Amino acid sequence: MANTLIFSPNVPQSKDQAVIWTGLTGCGDSLALASAIKNENRLFVIVTPDNQTALRLEHELAFFLQGEHPILHFPDWETLPYDVFSPLPEIISERLKALALLPQVKRAH
Repeated sequence: MANTLIFSPNVPQSKDQAVIWTGLTGCGDSLALASAIKNENRLFVIVTPDNQTALRLEHELAFFLQGEHPILHFPDWETLPYDVFSPLPEIISERLKALALLPQVKRAH
């Protein structure tokens, strides 16, 4: 049953439905996400608890998807709301780039 989850994971079918995947270790979460992305004809937004997890998923998804589907990275500000300084210009630039490319995202096939 665990192998079935990885190769054909359940995804929400409505906006108010939650699906929780458990028991995935190593890069199992990336493999499950890649499988869901390949099988579903819709946009996936993946939210992670931290930047390190986001970068890991980005690299692993790039490996599993082999360039078949675009991956846009929307980095964290890396500042707190009460900080007196602004985020790095590179972070602002990467966020703006992702937002600008989002309307153009199309499935490769």
